[in-house]
Amino acid sequence: MRLVAAEIEADPNPDVDLSPSVIRILSGALDAIASRGVKRLSMSDIIDASGVSRGTMYRYFSNKDEVLVAVAEFVCVGFEIGVREAGEGIADPIERFKSVMRFYGRYTVENSPGRVFEVEPAFHLAFFRSRFGRYKLAVLDALQPTFDHLDGLIGEPLNRDAFVETLVRTQLSTVLIPASDTWNALWNDTAANVEKWALKIAASHN
Repeated sequence: MRLVAAEIEADPNPDVDLSPSVIRILSGALDAIASRGVKRLSMSDIIDASGVSRGTMYRYFSNKDEVLVAVAEFVCVGFEIGVREAGEGIADPIERFKSVMRFYGRYTVENSPGRVFEVEPAFHLAFFRSRFGRYKLAVLDALQPTFDHLDGLIGEPLNRDAFVETLVRTQLSTVLIPASDTWNALWNDTAANVEKWALKIAASHN
């Protein structure tokens, strides 16, 4: 068997079918990974967890490796689309920031089944390492109007790449140590606190 890292780091397939049946298979695969781990995982486990027929499974996937690659891409694309949509149509840059942060926190919880990291840490690590840059780019795109607003307040450009990388690394840490209610409240208050910081800088320039 190839290493999990090799499986997850395969080139993403942007044309992957996301029909209802495929979504059931990929969601079931995540649950099966959480209970059995990747090495012990079989196509039968995925079929049982997803509730699809054997014929439906093999219509879309020939083997377990194909399912694992598709699972990683499914989660990543879902994040990329969702985080951008979270800010769409929100004119106020800070409200946009708040919406993006709430989505990000919620998505991490909903797409990291509790035991996946404990049972199969290599799966998580390979996934995040191979798609870290894409997570950053998606967050950066979603927050461009917010950064423009903050640049205007402080009178100089923020280091957007460093800011976004800090957000992504911080949120990924909750996969290792689950976030408490207090932490979630701090995360959700980030937008308001950043604006306060920017306003203080702006006031000091006057």
